[in-house]
Amino acid sequence: MRIGIISDLHSNPDALQAVFDEFDRQKVEKMIFIGDILGIGHRSEECVKLLMSRSKQLIGAVSGNHEGYFFVAMPKYFHGDPKRPIDPEIVRYFAWNHSQLSQDSIEFLRKLPKEQTIETDGAKIFVTHYPTGKAGVYDPFIPKPTLAECEELFKDYNADVYLFGHTHFLLEQRNDHQYFINPGSVGCPIETNSASAGILDIDNGKITYQRIDAYYDIQKVIDETKQLIPEYPAAAEMLHIFFSND
Repeated sequence: MRIGIISDLHSNPDALQAVFDEFDRQKVEKMIFIGDILGIGHRSEECVKLLMSRSKQLIGAVSGNHEGYFFVAMPKYFHGDPKRPIDPEIVRYFAWNHSQLSQDSIEFLRKLPKEQTIETDGAKIFVTHYPTGKAGVYDPFIPKPTLAECEELFKDYNADVYLFGHTHFLLEQRNDHQYFINPGSVGCPIETNSASAGILDIDNGKITYQRIDAYYDIQKVIDETKQLIPEYPAAAEMLHIFFSND
């Protein structure tokens, strides 16, 4: 089975459509989504609806921290780091972004679990936006965990493949019997000028993985966003940082 892996869409339907087009070209059969449909970009409703349009292909989907910002509250600091307080203007921008969601989209998001285990074609896949401790709080943020750090992060789980996102950095680590994969971010490219995703091939327990780069007009997304949210200059600057590779 060919399984498309996507994470961190961040309200960027242009990037998501580019990934879907590449998945179709490569004859992907099913998909797994690893969280963060919302946040950062300004087209939250379009992005949720686009993902919902592929619901029949989704064999797994979990929520991310940005869905938590919608259903619970925005945090005071980025990733719990006291040195990185969140600008009140950013909080207002996210509130506006959340207000664009329809009730159908809200109900879709509400049903997403925090973690999920999928068994298919002789392989067990564990999916979470990022590992959580016993209190249900995300573990300390590690941008590019080593193999040893991946093994420690997932030591309480039993699977052949561990899928996570959150950091936006591409990562593939493996030992003799386990894969640890972060496909990178669809909506917010880091170290690349494309939407990042992946394809997991599983055939009777045999597992292979390939990185996917789906190209789209990133500058168009930045320019449109700046025009649509001129009252949120801090948000526009945040978008430039997240959406460009400068």
